[in-house]
Amino acid sequence: MASNFAFLKSYHGMHKLHHLSHMAEKAYRNGQFATEALLISEISGRLIRKLVKQELPNLNRPFNSEDGLIMLQTTQLLNDELIMLLTQLRAAGRHPKRIDAAFAYQIMVKLHYLLIWYVNHYLDGHEEPGHFKPVSYTHLRAHETLSD
Repeated sequence: MASNFAFLKSYHGMHKLHHLSHMAEKAYRNGQFATEALLISEISGRLIRKLVKQELPNLNRPFNSEDGLIMLQTTQLLNDELIMLLTQLRAAGRHPKRIDAAFAYQIMVKLHYLLIWYVNHYLDGHEEPGHFKPVSYTHLRAHETLSD
């Protein structure tokens, strides 16, 4: 089954995010929602750091993803919707055991949207949003049950 994040392979500097996104998608498909949430939190943290480095290239001090998110918000370099998405995805890993299938799917779709926005906005991409293949965990389990 093709990954919803295969498009990332086409862009320079996106190898690690592609790898982590593919792992998160695989965790979701295997019903490992806590692992998926932790991976998505890591991906969003890396994306925040990339955004800060691109938007504030003269910043000469170390920062973590939480500091980076505050910088992006206070400088109004990103709109409120993008800040909210990054915040939600970053927070997904704080309580991973509480994540159910529906929420796991929602954060996967949000991650897909955010990564498409990033490559289109920063890497001169031409990806179409909304082409997430909605193969759900429940859908996969139903097929397995039928084949037994």
